[in-house]
Amino acid sequence: MNNANLHDLEETEFGKRIHAVLFPSSPIQSHEFLFGRDDQLERIRRALMAPGRQVFIYGERGVGKSSLAGAAAVECQSSDAVPLHASCGSNSSFAGVVSCLIRATGNESSSSVTVHKKRGVEGKGLSLARHVETNTQPATAPLDIEDAAQRLDAAFSAYSKRTVAVIDEFDLIPEETERNKFAELIKALGDRKSEVKLIFTGVASALDELLASHASAHRQLDTIQLERLAYQPRLDITNKALGEFDLDADPSVVYRIGNVSNGFPYYVHLLTEHLLWAWYGDAGAQQVTMGHLHEAFIKATDAVHADLRKPYDEATRGRDQAAYVLWATADAFDLERTTDAIWKSYMQICDTLDVDALEKKKFLSQLRNLKTDAKGEILEGIPSRRLYRFREAMVRGYVRMAAARKNIQLDDQEFDPPPQATIHTPRMSGRKRWMDTSRFVPNIKMGAQYRR
Repeated sequence: MNNANLHDLEETEFGKRIHAVLFPSSPIQSHEFLFGRDDQLERIRRALMAPGRQVFIYGERGVGKSSLAGAAAVECQSSDAVPLHASCGSNSSFAGVVSCLIRATGNESSSSVTVHKKRGVEGKGLSLARHVETNTQPATAPLDIEDAAQRLDAAFSAYSKRTVAVIDEFDLIPEETERNKFAELIKALGDRKSEVKLIFTGVASALDELLASHASAHRQLDTIQLERLAYQPRLDITNKALGEFDLDADPSVVYRIGNVSNGFPYYVHLLTEHLLWAWYGDAGAQQVTMGHLHEAFIKATDAVHADLRKPYDEATRGRDQAAYVLWATADAFDLERTTDAIWKSYMQICDTLDVDALEKKKFLSQLRNLKTDAKGEILEGIPSRRLYRFREAMVRGYVRMAAARKNIQLDDQEFDPPPQATIHTPRMSGRKRWMDTSRFVPNIKMGAQYRR
């Protein structure tokens, strides 16, 4: 289908095609759309080959833990069934999660069932059959760790040849004692050489706590740290989507999405989604342009989850200078930045916007204020090292999109020098500018392999 015909598609059909290749609102379930994670997928496949071994994927929120777990589960699950899934939340417990997985296999009922059967001989004019009622009691919560291991083993074996289950957002289980029971379960499954395969996702603190609660859990749990995406996979996501629509884009458009996303897959998918909608709404457009991208920045910032927008909105409402300070804090690939590095970025941003910068003393006061509850507690500091970082790393990506909406381009490839290190760097322009086609674009493959 050529570009003109794409514009003729019904809106619902165009949207359906977008969400067949982009996943801003749900985990990816197919290796085909999971870029930059081949090494981790291989590790998971090989780890789950060992009897009794489980996997824990950990990392910052928004780096794609659930997508990696989902895609790995599909790869490792036998073809006679689909993987199982349990999402943890504020009301979750050990018994509740285990019971959820057992019920999902369909091998233990969640309610009592009465089955009526006829037994005996029936014939013309003759009936020696009688009715028999069989009552199946509802599944009960596991009585203890050993009971949980035994019932999981039996249910998973009956469900499929090789059953894999994802226990997602493990850290959201509120009680530490409940979380620690999973370490005992992992040990029990290992002792049984069980074929139960579990993939946990969570943050690093939950993993540390889990391992600390049971010494034997270390050898029966393969831990995989997931970092933010490197540049090439970010570009691959956007180029794959554009290729599915047979669309060409200015290379700077694709590069800019990769830059603003800061390595969080959620933002790559969200920005590319709104880029396609911006192109669809421009009836005469053939190529995807920077104008479409700017519209995507505006629409995407409005569409970001409320819990990611809220800290920024609270911190900057009626305070332009607070916004500039936050943009400066996000002006590098590093998640942690020194006050001196933030100050330098802040001055460049003010120069670009042609606004008066605060005196350094007032700037530092503004930076400290952004750690307080009154300003949304959007930042946190490490006083001993004069470092600042966003309390929620994924909020950092939203801050970068907010800056892009105002045509401010923040850095993403360079690392700050270590604190108190003196290095020589070439003199560079002190102004932050919008990326355009005349600017240098790194020598990165721009997705030709996805062209049809």
